[in-house]
Amino acid sequence: MGHQQRVYRIEPPRFPEDFPQRLEKFKDASGMSWRELARRLRIDIRLVGRWRQGTRPDSANLMALFSMAAGLGLLHLLLPELDNGKDTDAGE
Repeated sequence: MGHQQRVYRIEPPRFPEDFPQRLEKFKDASGMSWRELARRLRIDIRLVGRWRQGTRPDSANLMALFSMAAGLGLLHLLLPELDNGKDTDAGE
């Protein structure tokens, strides 16, 4: 009697196509400037500029950004899965 092996594939969440807009909302809600955001992430300001133009952050920078956002209670602004109606402008 043969033993059948099953292969399960876990699909990673899709990277949000509106990431530049989400990054802008995060920056505004955090009260940081683009330069301050880059400084806190310990990256060059030009890299943040490329993210704003649509380039995806590498995994290390993305994790650092998510960690910062989680610490500020703003992770839902970057991740569509966490929106649940929270994706509103800060201060309103």
